[in-house]
Amino acid sequence: MRKFFGAGPAGWRTGALAAAGLASLGLAAFRGPLLDNPVQVIAQKLSAYYSLTQPEKVYLSLDRPAYGTGETIWFSAFVVDALRHQRDTLSKVLHVDLLSPERRVVVRRTLRVVNGRSYGDIELTDSLQAGTYLLRAYTSWMLNGNPNLVYQRRLQVWPASPDQTDQAGAPLSAAPRTTTAAKSAAPKLDVQFFPEGGTFVAGLPAVVGFKAQLATGRGVDISGQLLDGQGKAVGAPFSSQHAGMGRLSFVPAAGQAYRARVKLPDGSTADYPLPAAQASGYSLHVQDVGPDFVIEARYKGAAGAPAPGPVALVSEVRGFLVGLAPRPITPDGVPVSWKVAKNRYPNGIAHFTLFDAANVAQAERLAFVQNGPAGLRLTITPDRASYAPHQQVRLKVQAADAAGQPVATHLALSVAEAGAAALDPQAGTIVSNLLLTSDLAGYVEDPGYYFQSQSAATAQALDNLLLTQGWRRFVWKEVLSDTPPTLVYANEKNLTLSGTITGMGSRPLPGSQLTFIQTKPMRNLLTATTGPTGRFSFSGFPGQDTSVVTLQARRGAGGGSNVTIRPDMGPSVVGPPLPPLPLPATTPGVADYLRRSREQQVQERQLLPDGGVSRNIQLGNVAVTAKKLQVPADDSRRLYPGVVANTIVDFANMPAAQSGIPIFSLLQGRVAGLTISGTPPNQTISIRNQPTSLFLLDGMRVDASAINTLQSSDVEAVEVFKGTEAAIFGAGAGGGVIAVYTKRGDKNYHEKNTTATPGLITVKIPGFYQAREFYMPRYGAPVMNAPTSDPRRLTIYWSPEVATDASGTTDVYFFTADGSGNFQVTAEGLSLTGEPGRGTQQFYVAPK
Repeated sequence: MRKFFGAGPAGWRTGALAAAGLASLGLAAFRGPLLDNPVQVIAQKLSAYYSLTQPEKVYLSLDRPAYGTGETIWFSAFVVDALRHQRDTLSKVLHVDLLSPERRVVVRRTLRVVNGRSYGDIELTDSLQAGTYLLRAYTSWMLNGNPNLVYQRRLQVWPASPDQTDQAGAPLSAAPRTTTAAKSAAPKLDVQFFPEGGTFVAGLPAVVGFKAQLATGRGVDISGQLLDGQGKAVGAPFSSQHAGMGRLSFVPAAGQAYRARVKLPDGSTADYPLPAAQASGYSLHVQDVGPDFVIEARYKGAAGAPAPGPVALVSEVRGFLVGLAPRPITPDGVPVSWKVAKNRYPNGIAHFTLFDAANVAQAERLAFVQNGPAGLRLTITPDRASYAPHQQVRLKVQAADAAGQPVATHLALSVAEAGAAALDPQAGTIVSNLLLTSDLAGYVEDPGYYFQSQSAATAQALDNLLLTQGWRRFVWKEVLSDTPPTLVYANEKNLTLSGTITGMGSRPLPGSQLTFIQTKPMRNLLTATTGPTGRFSFSGFPGQDTSVVTLQARRGAGGGSNVTIRPDMGPSVVGPPLPPLPLPATTPGVADYLRRSREQQVQERQLLPDGGVSRNIQLGNVAVTAKKLQVPADDSRRLYPGVVANTIVDFANMPAAQSGIPIFSLLQGRVAGLTISGTPPNQTISIRNQPTSLFLLDGMRVDASAINTLQSSDVEAVEVFKGTEAAIFGAGAGGGVIAVYTKRGDKNYHEKNTTATPGLITVKIPGFYQAREFYMPRYGAPVMNAPTSDPRRLTIYWSPEVATDASGTTDVYFFTADGSGNFQVTAEGLSLTGEPGRGTQQFYVAPK
């Protein structure tokens, strides 16, 4: 069992909470009045909570911040415990998903984790829809907590394939085109107000954070004036500071309804209400005063109510807890205050909570602790300032802690064209993720901004973020409860098939009888009974092969089979579609990047024997290929046996099709020009902006709704006909034809066949994904067929694992490619003690 006790910052007088086992907080570390019972109870409860839940975090380091269609995402995974950020030994399986702009899973990777490290790649098919994608990574154990805390990163995927078409079906040129924006309604702006501490109390001074953003999460700068119920101005005008966030201060009066009159970007104004003030309650104010935090609490009681008991203040940063002595508080709003030095905490989010005499959390506030520069110091030194194409480069990588002492580290290192590396300059890093965004629920815009400098303006912007962003690592009511949290998901040590048996109304069915039949790669027969939550779990599948499993369930001993088997599918996918890509002409560097990416892909295709005509594209565990599969021409379900489909998608051999993903969602990214809109089961398809008007189910014409109701595991293949190939189907096929063939293949297929057999399901469990090796030529090496030229690669070097030893140094060697210009080296990772760090350096490659 892991216990995290150890040296903290100098001068600490608090113990570190255990993150595993049943170890308790070292309460002897609290001195004097800190041993009062309320603080002891809170500390013990929080210690027990962390001991049971053992939270984890995941971070993915990428070779670049943005990509184009037809390119490859290379990633290196860090799986750490959420408290000390040291490499995790709990989970051995990592799941990585790529979600489309409509938030549908299009690629899923299952990876083996060794000592908290893993790596992989995702090839973006050249027919993939361009747009903003979501990359997420998680362990099964992480799903016991808030699913919003799994690793998520927005990725811009630009239309870079040579044959990529725009939404109108026209080829996209490398140069930006002049576009006239159509007149449309201005995007709706959401403005919210957040009282510091959680509530307004009439008569008590209040600090109010505000956030103005679009539905996409993008902040919009605003200005405005606070008004009372009579329309009179209250206080000074306010304006946002960064990403649509800012603050204002005032004293709310009883009985007043306040609103903010906001000036919108188009010059118009709109009124937004503030939350109503309470007649009585607590307020909490936290002020950053250099080396310390000063915390002030007030209380206003109801008329005639007795005086409250003493209040206690508890603060916590990733399991390091500081409890401050309970103090008496009066009901007349007179403040009580505490001061706490920042060096009592590690760097990260401090969670301040005010407890009343009954140990009920009355107010909460987040603040950021930054004791000097955050993270490791990573220095990268090339052996020269400039190089020729195909010349060997030697990089010296040095790692040191905040005190300048060398440290051993585990890093990921990439070298990419500087223009490609700078497409998203304020993207998240391992530092911003582990110290900030991994402990916040919801999307944080440009997280790298908050760590680019230690200026007062940046610190103020970060505090505004924490005034308005939700804390969701835990909820005090759950922590202080005598009932331990329910842990539904197991920590995977190997490949696992788990899920829930449900009955009517999706209610879990405890005590259900489950039969497990494995046919590949070995034969196996097991029986099991679901637990009190209707859950089941089978593990121990071989990691090198795909396993085929049939599950049969019925209600208890001798019960009926009218039950549903629901395998786990990862975190729920909720939220609006991701924001569209901006116009290349309005985004610095994108047009030039698209040109270079297309040049690279054209050169790559020319190196293939057939010029890339039969180029196969495979997206990992989910088999996605541009290869045209052969459907028997004499199949009786085919209306026109002589017509060959433009694209044929093989569902029978696609692992994702066995896991319940909607059929239309599985077609996304596998059929060029195909776009999905809507949400299951009400999805629609268009091909090159033309609504698909003809659907065939085993040769019969049906509505799209009939396809929407099918289980993807029942489908054998889908054929897509476009253009002249679709014309033979008649005038009604102008928008294309989608022909679906089921495994049962009955030409009399009807509605009752569109649902899976109750209590029976067949699942394919892919083995661990085998990551590809990044191609790195050795020019001039004494080997057969040594390369004399190389496509202009945007990423010329990638290593998912670079380690510095106890001296803090290591050397990295690679060759430059054909491309010239500036190249950026990026290294990021962790020390053995859990300190994150990131470093960059540039060098120049002269033209040939």
